[in-house]
Amino acid sequence: MEPSEAQYLIINALTTLDLLGNTFYDEDSGNWYINTPSSVLPIAMILQNGDIVTTNWDL
Repeated sequence: MEPSEAQYLIINALTTLDLLGNTFYDEDSGNWYINTPSSVLPIAMILQNGDIVTTNWDL
């Protein structure tokens, strides 16, 4: 599955604002995992429809 336009727009915006750490795109699920310096969204998923949801992963 290819990343959606909504996902690319969000990734580009976060990159422009220098708020993006590590990223990983899961081709099987179509979810894009991101790491940000935000305490609210330290690790989150960008879904195909552009929704951003937190994960319960601990580093």
